[in-house]
Amino acid sequence: MNRNTFDITLLLISRITRSITAGFISVVIGLYFLHIGLNLVQIGILFGIGAFASPLIAFFFSIYADIKGRKLTLLITLAFLPISIAILLLTKNFYLLGLASALGGFGIAGGLVGGGVGATVAPIQTAILAEKTDNKERTRIYSIFTLASTYAGAAGALFSHIQNYNELFIIGFILSLISFIASIPIRTQAIIKKKEEVEVRKKDLDVIRKFTYTGIFNGIAQGLITPFIPVIFEKFYNLSQGEIGNIVFFGGIVSATIMFLTPYFTEHLGFVKFIIITRAISSILVLAFPFLRTPLLAETDYVIFTTFRVFALPSQQALMMNLISERRRATASGINQTARLLPSALSTSISGVLLTIGLSIPFVSSFVVNIFNLFLYYKFFWNIPEAQAKKKVSYIPRET
Repeated sequence: MNRNTFDITLLLISRITRSITAGFISVVIGLYFLHIGLNLVQIGILFGIGAFASPLIAFFFSIYADIKGRKLTLLITLAFLPISIAILLLTKNFYLLGLASALGGFGIAGGLVGGGVGATVAPIQTAILAEKTDNKERTRIYSIFTLASTYAGAAGALFSHIQNYNELFIIGFILSLISFIASIPIRTQAIIKKKEEVEVRKKDLDVIRKFTYTGIFNGIAQGLITPFIPVIFEKFYNLSQGEIGNIVFFGGIVSATIMFLTPYFTEHLGFVKFIIITRAISSILVLAFPFLRTPLLAETDYVIFTTFRVFALPSQQALMMNLISERRRATASGINQTARLLPSALSTSISGVLLTIGLSIPFVSSFVVNIFNLFLYYKFFWNIPEAQAKKKVSYIPRET
């Protein structure tokens, strides 16, 4: 096993253990807040704190990673999740719960995707993976990581059958600590400062700008609905915590399994067309969700719209890394994360209020924003050669 393969394996172990924790945290955290007596508005505030703080932390540390080095920055950000879970174990103080939400990213848009809770880590992991892969293999490696992360998150959702919140949080603390320890031996390239061509810098900034705009509207759309899905299933469909965990588990399994096909569709449709088609389908299903009056239809719709929303995620990550120079990959990923999560902070904070007015309002709003986001993908990336299909030959799956 060469060094790059070894480091990718360690990153995968770290991602999996973290995602198991994210799997049950994303299911139970809102229910836990309800359990200790908080109302929907207070829960929205806590989710909003997490959604607001996470992008700021991600923005700062992703830039720091490209300037000072990615290894130390990775370890610092990995430490935030076990610290936040320790706070949950030790106190019910609203202000300290706000600190836990900020460090752990509770309520961030995206659910289980990309490591789920604690998304400040994702930009740095994405950059390190790009460092250890080439353009040809990058989509496949990102697909494997997203697939493994989502499977792990789905498995973690089953832990929500455990009714004792303290036991759940202890498990989460141990797993997130393992995620931190697994990353200690990873080696990253030293940051070498060198004179850069003006054209390269201008190209990087243009790509970052485009992904920033798409990230903003993606964040608004997801922040309106994603953190509240477990609460909606309980309050509007009268499902138990265990039943909600089963739904999230099944949705995660389906979402992860379909990612086996992501490299195939990316190759034959191209990055941008694949992203637009899958997210358009997801947007339509999001619009339908609040009008489905039976739990079974709502559960089915949730599984399908979640699946199509994440189907092209590895393609979007690979496209960004392919278009950005090595010097700014963590920065680009971090800014994209910030652009997605900062607007989601506002939409998540007001979503609790909107739900008290009517179940359909956040979902209709999310649909409208998603459609505009797809228009931006078309405007920005449709005519970029790297975003188009390169092969028209039949696909032969690669053995892994």
